[in-house]
Amino acid sequence: MNASAPILQLQDIRKHFGGLTAIENFSLEVFPGEIVALVGDNGAGKSTLVKIISGVHPPSSGTITIEGKPVT
Repeated sequence: MNASAPILQLQDIRKHFGGLTAIENFSLEVFPGEIVALVGDNGAGKSTLVKIISGVHPPSSGTITIEGKPVT
């Protein structure tokens, strides 16, 4: 794997639960050696985002790539 390539890439992630939008247009790149923290108010979508990344919930739209391999 290229050291300058992101190990985790989220592009335009959206998550809807019925009529509720939990996450809209979230994008992120994490590179080797980086430390990332998710910080936000209650109900901001932090737990939902972690569940999407871990595969518990699928995103409504958008793409996730881990170590260069698409997982969505």
